[in-house]
Amino acid sequence: MKKPCWIILGPENSWDTAISHQGIWGVRETLYTEWKALDSGNIIFFYVTKTIKGVIGIGKVATKFIQDKPLWPDEIALEKVIYPYRFEFHIDYLTERNEWKIKNIPIRLSPREGRAGIGLLKEETIGTLVEAFREKFNYTVSLSEVEKAEEISQETTMAEKPCLNHTKIQELIFEIGRLDRLISEKEYPMENERLDVVWRRIEKSVPTYVFEIQVGGDIYHALGKLKHAFDLWNSKIFFVAKNEDFAKAELLLSGTFHEIKDKIKKIPISKIYELYQQKRRWIDLENEMGLL
Repeated sequence: MKKPCWIILGPENSWDTAISHQGIWGVRETLYTEWKALDSGNIIFFYVTKTIKGVIGIGKVATKFIQDKPLWPDEIALEKVIYPYRFEFHIDYLTERNEWKIKNIPIRLSPREGRAGIGLLKEETIGTLVEAFREKFNYTVSLSEVEKAEEISQETTMAEKPCLNHTKIQELIFEIGRLDRLISEKEYPMENERLDVVWRRIEKSVPTYVFEIQVGGDIYHALGKLKHAFDLWNSKIFFVAKNEDFAKAELLLSGTFHEIKDKIKKIPISKIYELYQQKRRWIDLENEMGLL
């Protein structure tokens, strides 16, 4: 069953506050019902009102809480709390601040969807946004990313780990980054190339971690992309492959790509699977204990 998708709406200065506090939003008491219906992992689209009037990003709900201290500009000006019902969210994709006016997705919302602060999206609106994200931002919105990763962990046995295909490994690395509250992206553009997965710490930064997955194919090309990422951004670079491919990689790292020999980390596919399993168990335990 798909989880509900929401849209949160506010002016530019409210978004500046929300983002500068690493992802936080609040609503009035009149929207208590909507706030109560929010659940961890729900997808939320970011909509800037007034002069922008468009969607600029997407994320997921983390934790909910009630606050009695002013945070937003209008609260501080009045020295009173206007939006007591708050929640933290993870940022999955966000356009650059200086591009909001030209790089946004204008969308018509129904009165119920466009209520001040937060609204539950209809299926047709969600479909429109998913398509627009792919066309305008080159970003794929998967409405069941978490579920897909969970299916991998449930369906894949220890004996099957070496048989994980490229797509499944990519999904696991993507989800591990999300679980670590990093901005995780698949098929990240780098000039004329695409990197399998990157993790960024903040929205206005180059990739901190870069992963290339090797399941068959051209090892030379994969290492070349990692070297270029290191040269461009000084990223931490990771080569994920089967154990038998590491010997071939080592020959190239001792020759053509000797500059990154001491920089690159080689990770067996099985370790990626085990890391995801451990992360997922830890998060599930924290959820069970009410810590998330």
